[in-house]
Amino acid sequence: MSDLNAANDLPFDDFQLDETVKTVPLIDYLITENRLKVVDIKLAQLLTGNVTDEPANNDVFHLVLLLCIAGQSQHSCLNLDDINWQNPFNLRQADFTKVQGSIPDIVSPFNSEFSSNYAMRCLASHPSVGEKKPLQLLGSRLYFARLAGYEQTLSSRLCGMSEREITLDNTKLAELLNTYFPSDKAPRDALDWQKVACAIAATKGFSVITGGPGTGKTTTVTKLLAILQSVYQSAPLSIKLVAPTGKAAARLSESILSAKQQLKALIPTDVEPLIPQSAQTIHRLLGVKPFTNKFKHTSINPLHLDVLIIDEASMVDLSLMAKLIEALPAHARLILLGDKDQLASVDTGSVMSDLCQGLALGQTPSYSAQRCNVLNQLCFNGTQQLQPQQSTFKLADCIAFLQHSYRFDAKSGIGELALAVNTNNSGKLNYVEQEIGSGKFSDVILDYDIVTKPIEKLVHSAANHYSEYLNLIKQKAPTAHIHEAFGKYQLLAAVREGDYGVNSLNQRIEKQLHALGLINTQANNRHYLGLPIMIAQNDYQLKLFNGDIGILLHDENGQLKAVFIDEQGNERAFSPARLPAHDKVYVMTIHKSQGSEFQYTAMVLPPANQASAGINRQLVYTGITRAKQKFELVADKKVLLMAMNKAVSRASGLYERLM
Repeated sequence: MSDLNAANDLPFDDFQLDETVKTVPLIDYLITENRLKVVDIKLAQLLTGNVTDEPANNDVFHLVLLLCIAGQSQHSCLNLDDINWQNPFNLRQADFTKVQGSIPDIVSPFNSEFSSNYAMRCLASHPSVGEKKPLQLLGSRLYFARLAGYEQTLSSRLCGMSEREITLDNTKLAELLNTYFPSDKAPRDALDWQKVACAIAATKGFSVITGGPGTGKTTTVTKLLAILQSVYQSAPLSIKLVAPTGKAAARLSESILSAKQQLKALIPTDVEPLIPQSAQTIHRLLGVKPFTNKFKHTSINPLHLDVLIIDEASMVDLSLMAKLIEALPAHARLILLGDKDQLASVDTGSVMSDLCQGLALGQTPSYSAQRCNVLNQLCFNGTQQLQPQQSTFKLADCIAFLQHSYRFDAKSGIGELALAVNTNNSGKLNYVEQEIGSGKFSDVILDYDIVTKPIEKLVHSAANHYSEYLNLIKQKAPTAHIHEAFGKYQLLAAVREGDYGVNSLNQRIEKQLHALGLINTQANNRHYLGLPIMIAQNDYQLKLFNGDIGILLHDENGQLKAVFIDEQGNERAFSPARLPAHDKVYVMTIHKSQGSEFQYTAMVLPPANQASAGINRQLVYTGITRAKQKFELVADKKVLLMAMNKAVSRASGLYERLM
């Protein structure tokens, strides 16, 4: 049951739409087009008490339907101010010819005088709306009760944590900051925001460290942990590292280990063992109760830790973030890491984006005078490097924005292309194209000839890259080496269906690999040696989670097993028959690639006549930033420009609750 449906604990799973109810053409059409489900109609009827023959006359009934549709797009609420009351269901001209009735009735069930203020008055007086009611109204935002509760829990706890100033020996802390961030190593003509981030996180109960690819988020956190454990060396802190998916947790573990090795000369030998390097998933940390969607650790049974660090925080949805915050002990520090400009979570909400709202490249975050004084003393020996700025945002003093990329310099096409897309700068895109042509940007391939050039070129390229791990399987190489070779390259697609979608491309690549003799796809045999798969459904008993990647290999008895490598590097093998829902993953959606990085990332966008509304700036930016060394884009340039021009945001009241 989804959060939207479960929000009010109403037993509507077994309901069917009353055959006696006469729906207007609009609702009939919305159901036919899968924009509404029958259960949405029944839910609206239950909440509004509308089981009469004229649901069209009940304005609140239709507002609940709009709220259901908003939930399908992962909005946490319905913002009444954003609705076009003349066409609230966003019908297109082409829709009008598919239904019967007059156009005004089809387009809008509301009268011509309807407005957001009128809607708020209707809702405010309705018996289903209010505190401890199934619907809640916050200003112009309409919520299902549970989602409103999650926002309230999150905003209340974050405010409390942000107000907690942590008293340390500032002289020792400043010395440590200078040790790990010497002034001669700071970015030229720029503040050392990594140093500022560490100072913020060391002295606040809550902090956010955001930044694009290569800005050193993981390195910063590793230095922070070394600093904290040095300060608390007599009573070391209990620190936990988590990420939303197993893949992201494994990458965090690898990054922390790598950073520790690079900083070996700086980190004292007695402090190094106190820095954790093994991350886990959020679900594993909270402990899922068998056969339920509840967790072992809650506000009643809090986690045993002093510091919690969440990587890839942009992927964490509103519900999970609220439950995680509730499970923290009162004294714990919480540190969020992530790129605010990446895609929001697959489920409801956009917590990271809400918390970082207003941050822009080239601009300094707004800090209070008191916070500036503390940070200037700790980081800049009292010189006024940071100037106070007024802000009504309650968490402003807790946010650090890393802007200098250490991975992508002026010779990096990947970094420049990501910046062009993220800032919707067509001039910079033209510059990237010119530099690719001159040979300066050898790490980017832009192929705009998607229509006349057959897709087989991309398929052959992918098959060639995947031949490395398949040859290792034939050589009976260690499983870890096989997984590592597979993870070097990944083809990403923006959509699932169509010639340029995941399903079609997976089949084409599979057919090409079979023709090359690298795999053997026998008829009616779904599983075969070498098949890479991605779990599509959480299985808490097997501890396999959505996004986990396995490869089918033979065990010592010659039996075919799906072998996964968990966050700690342990191999786990399962019979294919035991696996939860899963898909082949020669190609994956850009959404599924979040939390991962690949040495070579290729991405394909469908042509203009097949491009869906879901192709946007965040999607393309996320795909580009999966690449570490090489990026290839196959797309119609018109579609790329269209995506750059379309930024998507989710309706939420979290930011306003924190003002």
